[in-house]
Amino acid sequence: MPAPGAAQTKFELTHYRFVAGFEKRALSGVMVPGTFDGRLICDRIGGPELRGAALDGSAVNPEAKEAPAFVAGKPACERPAVPAWVQPVSSEGPGLSHLPAGAGTDESAARDEWVAITRSLFMMQDHLAELDARLARLEPLLRAGSLARTGLRRLARILRFPLKLAALILHWRETGRRIKDARFRSERLVFDSSRSVFMRRVDFPAFAGHLRRSFGFFPPAVYRVEPRQRLALARRPRVLHAIANVWIGGSTQLIVDLHNHLGHRFEMTVVTSALPAHGSHDGMAIDVVPKPNSRHLVRCIFSRFRPHIVHVHYWGDVDEPWYKTIFEIAAEFGCPILQNINTPVAPFAGVRVDRNVFVSHSVLDQFGSAVPASVIHPGIELDRFAPPAVIDPHAFDTIGMIYRLESDKLDADAIELFLAIAERRPTTRIVIIGDGSLFAHFRSRVEQEGRLSQFEFTGYVPYEELPAQFARFRTFVAPVWQESFGQVVPFAMSAGLAVAGYNVGAIPEILGGVETLGASLAETAKIVAALLDDPARIVALGERNRALALERFSVEDMAIRYFQLYRDLAPRVVEILSRLPDAVHFPI
Repeated sequence: MPAPGAAQTKFELTHYRFVAGFEKRALSGVMVPGTFDGRLICDRIGGPELRGAALDGSAVNPEAKEAPAFVAGKPACERPAVPAWVQPVSSEGPGLSHLPAGAGTDESAARDEWVAITRSLFMMQDHLAELDARLARLEPLLRAGSLARTGLRRLARILRFPLKLAALILHWRETGRRIKDARFRSERLVFDSSRSVFMRRVDFPAFAGHLRRSFGFFPPAVYRVEPRQRLALARRPRVLHAIANVWIGGSTQLIVDLHNHLGHRFEMTVVTSALPAHGSHDGMAIDVVPKPNSRHLVRCIFSRFRPHIVHVHYWGDVDEPWYKTIFEIAAEFGCPILQNINTPVAPFAGVRVDRNVFVSHSVLDQFGSAVPASVIHPGIELDRFAPPAVIDPHAFDTIGMIYRLESDKLDADAIELFLAIAERRPTTRIVIIGDGSLFAHFRSRVEQEGRLSQFEFTGYVPYEELPAQFARFRTFVAPVWQESFGQVVPFAMSAGLAVAGYNVGAIPEILGGVETLGASLAETAKIVAALLDDPARIVALGERNRALALERFSVEDMAIRYFQLYRDLAPRVVEILSRLPDAVHFPI
């Protein structure tokens, strides 16, 4: 509330817009400077309150016969008090009320500045209201245009189908190579009881899926948001997730899990620079800001969505410039910033960050944090990755891995560990699940060593089919050269598998020890071979790993911890039903 003597100015609004969409009214009378608090959009969620409109109707409009309904319904003692020094301006012409005697030139200059600012703000509000009215008249046309555009896109997809077929026929050599490659990724080692050997058989559903992805014929969704709570709050705090790409990986899975378990409490959208090459995500609102990113485009996204919290999933590296722009624009808008450090990199420190979250103590201990920090292990769906009801006896002599075949975690020598194990145990099956730039090298090395009869390369496998793949082997091998967390290890633990691999990064933290981890290729190969020789030990390790997963890696517990962070970071004016329990199963 401004002090007595502060400037007032007459205003007249033909269109006045309440934040929550109340009716538009014509108002005139006195505007009290200082009632507009100038808060940034990140500090507001909107609602029935409107800053700067605290005076009742009779005080604001001298011609008003009665107070507005939302004021008249209040007892007199609860109505906003109008200071005695506030007097309506004469209706004969614009002007300023007289200041108390003794007001100095500094106060007069400040008054004039406040008058200019408030006049500009109300003029802008008036222009925006007029623009809203024009857009409302155009809304039917815009809806029709949107429907027409959607229809044309679908028609274009249908028309592209024969064109793609013609292109495939025209380039028949390349088409044949793709079909052969899809067939190779679909071959499975199946036990032939009549011969007592494993034979290669084509998995035709997998073959069809690889063909769809290879030729771009209606590719399936990569990730699909499946909200656990169907009833969502109508007005929710807004969280903007910023991630350099939404390709397959743990960071994208984390965003999907937060949508699934907190989407009914927080409205979420994603800004990224790159979408998956094959397929798309269902159920997520995604804005693409390609590299090099445009500051104007990023500002437009912030202005349209008006986030209350910006959640940055940071990994730096070659994407550092893209992330830098996101951080700077978030700071300009005054949004609280939550930074997730999902890979072994130092946190971004170019702007003020409110909270850092590390996916493991290993990364936190390695890089530290200059701001308040916590460790939240990514959670997994324990029921989805439960041990199979019936275990295939051949699974005890089978090992496997599930990774993106890229150099961020694996290197060209990762396949050498499996070749060493195959040499020690010629009857052992080895299942390599994943795709990427290292796929061709891995395949080539196995063929050079003449071990293809022991290996199975599945290529990309959809997330929904991963539990069935885990059921095919009882020992998971992690041949990574660095690891910040790696969700596939908790997947394997939850499925009741023994886990072995290199003693690097967060692997000992996840497993709770180094019993099955080696420091070199030879030592790790020896550990895996010893496990395969002892099925009873595999069972015991699997039971222990399952118990650890149930205790540490519940996705519901993870969601609750992020909910608590969002609640602490959200501006005070944001209503998130803080009196209700944090549990995600009973959210509203």
